[in-house]
Order: sequence, then C-alpha cells, then structure tokens
Amino acid sequence: MKKVFLFAILLSNSIFAQKKEEPVEQSRSVIKVYTPSEAPKDQAGNGYKWTVKTDLLSVISGEFPVIAEYRIGKKISLEGSAGITYGYLGNSLFLGDDDGFLNESSTAAMGSAFRFGFKFYPSYDYDAIEGWAFGIQVFTRTNNQTYSESFDFPGIEGELDSRNKTGASVTISKQIYWDSNIGIEYFLGLGFAKVTHDYFEQNFNNINNPPSKVTKVETLPNLQLGIRIGFGN
Repeated sequence: MKKVFLFAILLSNSIFAQKKEEPVEQSRSVIKVYTPSEAPKDQAGNGYKWTVKTDLLSVISGEFPVIAEYRIGKKISLEGSAGITYGYLGNSLFLGDDDGFLNESSTAAMGSAFRFGFKFYPSYDYDAIEGWAFGIQVFTRTNNQTYSESFDFPGIEGELDSRNKTGASVTISKQIYWDSNIGIEYFLGLGFAKVTHDYFEQNFNNINNPPSKVTKVETLPNLQLGIRIGFGN
C-alpha cells in the first residue's frame, strides 16, 4: 500500500512539473525582420525643403541672380529668381558724315532679370528638391547700354540702347547636396523668346538730322545653361 501511495505522489509531481515547463516553451520571444519594402524609403519630412543659390554661368553673361526654390509637394517644387544685369561690352552707333563714319559708343548700364517656374522630380530614390528634374520656366531679361556724350549729336547722350527678352523654356536639371547642406545644380533650358531691341540709328540718306530711335522685334530660340551653387535645408 505504501508503495502504491509513493508511486502516485511521484506521478503527480512529474505531471505538475511538465505543466510548469509548458509556458516556458510558449513564451519564446519572436524576432520580426523588416524587409526593405516594409521600411520607409525616404519620407518627405526628412528631405530638403528649400534652397537658395546663384548661377555662376549667368554671371559670365552679365546676369547676377538670386534663386530660391521651395518644395510644395513630394515631387514638385516652385523656383523663382530676381537679379540685375550689367553689360560688359558696349554697343556702337555708327554715324555718317562727309568724311566717312564716326563711331558713337555706349557704356554698360544696369538692367533686370526675373524668372519663375516649377519642377517635377521623377526619381524613385529622392524627393523634390534633389536629383533629376524636368520643368517649365517663364522669364524676362533686360540688358541696357547708355549712350555717352556726343559732340556731333548731343541729343542722344544718356539715352538707352535696351534689349529685352521675354519667353518660356523647358528645363532639365540635376541637383545634389553634400553633408554640409551645400548644393550644386546643373541646369539646361531650351525655348523661345520675344526680343525687343530699342536703339538709335542714323539715317544715312539724311545725315543732317540726328539719329532716330528704332524698335526691332523678333522671336528667336533661347538657350540657357547654368551651374548653380548654394545651400539648402
């Protein structure tokens, strides 16, 4: 009888121990592995939202712009610029007389330039305003020259030789940034511009009269190349 009682106690202890070990097996922690497709690639809130820059190639052509670009959507940005122009080379007014021709020169004067457009950034790896972009730009630019003092024709001194270009372009660009928030952009614009040129011209059939003001209007292809540098955040 005692043997049966001891066997029953050992059996119950064995069953109780197994029941206590079962939760240990069920409580094992599970490590979840995230695949690249499940992780956010590039959230818009973590990218660049704006940039301010200038164009080094525009300076060569006599335009000194300040350009600002602001992201308004995940893949879209607005860009605008304002600047002054200054002609490096003076124009010449050729005046006729009995002895041949007199060269009436002009000096560089200030003008203005304004540009506005939007860009679309199609890259899967970047949001606006980083990577490749395609856009449309409208612009106006005025280059001025001032006629210098003339002893033969005193009526034209201080008058302007003015050339205005107004048009639109399709743009292609690529913008990249470094860790210090310094950015560089390579820019190409192709389009057409209405060119209005106001200048003075001498009528060689009546050289006794002073030069008259002439306005010439034509539509021409327009090419814009840019290397822009600035900073963003």
